Amino acid sequence: MLSLRKRVLLSLVVIVGLGCLGIGSVSAQAKAKPGFPQKTISYHISSTGSYYQSVWRKAVKNWNNLKVVKLVKTSRASEAELVLTTTKSAGKKSPYTYGRSYFITEEKDGTVSQTQDIGYPLELSRKLMKDMYFDKAERSGWAGMAIGDALGLNWTNHYDSIMNNTTFKADKPTKYDKKNLKKLYKNIPF
Repeated sequence: MLSLRKRVLLSLVVIVGLGCLGIGSVSAQAKAKPGFPQKTISYHISSTGSYYQSVWRKAVKNWNNLKVVKLVKTSRASEAELVLTTTKSAGKKSPYTYGRSYFITEEKDGTVSQTQDIGYPLELSRKLMKDMYFDKAERSGWAGMAIGDALGLNWTNHYDSIMNNTTFKADKPTKYDKKNLKKLYKNIPF
């Protein structure tokens, strides 16, 4: 078991490591384009363990509570736009990873279209979650951050955001996140 001092030191290493990877603070939270061409997004939880299934369910529920986008459960991963799962390790210091790139293009008439097949995987790192002694709420927060990233929100240093990567952050999306998500999906249909 790591002492508190080692845990704090490891937290700082993770934050510095993420900054070195080019995932630093940004001036605006919303990316230039949304992560999906519609506000209704299908998902499937592929984690086999009930613990991580509940972590992902909580993260999905938190985003749905904002009533900006609607994450809808599907019974098969092959039908889902987001596949939520875990991996032993997402890298040395990464809390989550995505399996492949997802591309959205904007047409001349202002419509948005999807250029990537469905099944965009988000994977939480079980090793990092365990090594950092994150409780269930903190793990749901990181799962929520992964979903926010897929939705099109950037990491930020704003203290009141689930997308905060510089300090201990909110465990669920906040009013600040809702405002930025609304801005991002303003002209996108359900």
